[in-house]
Amino acid sequence: MSTVTFVVLTNDEERTISRRLWELRHQDADPATVESIEVVVVDGNSTDRTLLLAVPFADALAVAAADRAAQEDLGRRIATGDVCVIVDADTVISPWLARDAVTASTAPADLGEHDRQLAPA
Repeated sequence: MSTVTFVVLTNDEERTISRRLWELRHQDADPATVESIEVVVVDGNSTDRTLLLAVPFADALAVAAADRAAQEDLGRRIATGDVCVIVDADTVISPWLARDAVTASTAPADLGEHDRQLAPA
């Protein structure tokens, strides 16, 4: 069983944040696969009510520069789950995202054509 951490990147997302976080909290996950879900919201200095609306759904809230890389980095440092999934607050969330993330993280890597070393020319 795994804990899945969703790191949600936000910036002025008051129109969508409640719905997206609700979708993450209500994942259709097999308890034998997904033990628990953690939600970390990392905001890029929103000027609207994004953070206020996120409070009821989030395990952790943080503010970073309005830069996606800085937000992702901070979110990964806060995350405590076995599997970490980065999502944008305006992305439509699959009800099976937690389950699929755990499955993908435990499956052997299949690099297909990219798993062969290239010979020097």
